[in-house]
Amino acid sequence: MSPAQQVLDYRRERDENQKQVREMVMESYRDIAAGKGRDCNEFFDELEKRYTNDKK
Repeated sequence: MSPAQQVLDYRRERDENQKQVREMVMESYRDIAAGKGRDCNEFFDELEKRYTNDKK
């Protein structure tokens, strides 16, 4: 795989990851607005795992 292709693949993966994180945040906001309430520790644990796994 060429370095240029690797960069493109990395950018696509990063962009997809950002979309997923944004959706998780918005899902939590919608839950709060609906009065469902989501355990904030659970939510932040998910975010932390995503970023920790992303760095490996």
